[in-house]
Amino acid sequence: MTIKEKVGRGCSAIVQMIGVSLFLPRCRNCGQDLVEPEEKIICSDCRQKICLTTENQCRTCGKFLPDGIEICGSCLLQPPPFLRHISYAAYEDTLREIIILYKYGEVEALKTFLASLYMEILQKKLPAGFHAVVPVPVDRERRHGFMPVWTMGRILARELKIEFLPNLLQKKKSTPPQVGLSQAQRKTNLNGAFTLAEKQKLAGKKILLIDDVTTTGTTIKKCAAVLIKSGARVTALTLAQSRL
Repeated sequence: MTIKEKVGRGCSAIVQMIGVSLFLPRCRNCGQDLVEPEEKIICSDCRQKICLTTENQCRTCGKFLPDGIEICGSCLLQPPPFLRHISYAAYEDTLREIIILYKYGEVEALKTFLASLYMEILQKKLPAGFHAVVPVPVDRERRHGFMPVWTMGRILARELKIEFLPNLLQKKKSTPPQVGLSQAQRKTNLNGAFTLAEKQKLAGKKILLIDDVTTTGTTIKKCAAVLIKSGARVTALTLAQSRL
């Protein structure tokens, strides 16, 4: 083979590699090519960076605490209405990026992966025996199109083989988003915002209340309080929790 032929064959191989790379789907988070059959939307490297937190958390509200402290001062002084709240991890790094991609980028295909994070919490940290999944409600004017928490809740309920009650809780008044408010404003912004939208016999029922992200915990506390007034026993799950 002549030098010219070798160079030509080498150039053809490079062009072919570039062509294949151009047509490969890429991770929506980091941009890496998706080459493995099981890789969908995000690559395996990004998935492996998302792990159930091993940090010390309050055994009631889930707030991140220094090692050696079991219950935070807030829960000791004023216990929340839910039995327990657990977040998968802190709202940072790759988990934060994936939640934003799903929630605001409306990449609905991530729903199964993110719903599996709730399942991991349940399998590793909570006993079985829940009766229903209830998502935190949204303002009435937003109740159309893509609703990320409802979508994940439906999958979770199906996996657990329990009821999914997306309309049980209703947000009866529109409020400014919690994002951007001060801590004091967050605590009062949702006063009187939630109510039961359906008549249900909740006495003794073990409810999984789910949301995507929590900061002060005000939203899940307000929702849990409404459910508990009707006799339910509430455990709250969120994908991520901001550090205060």
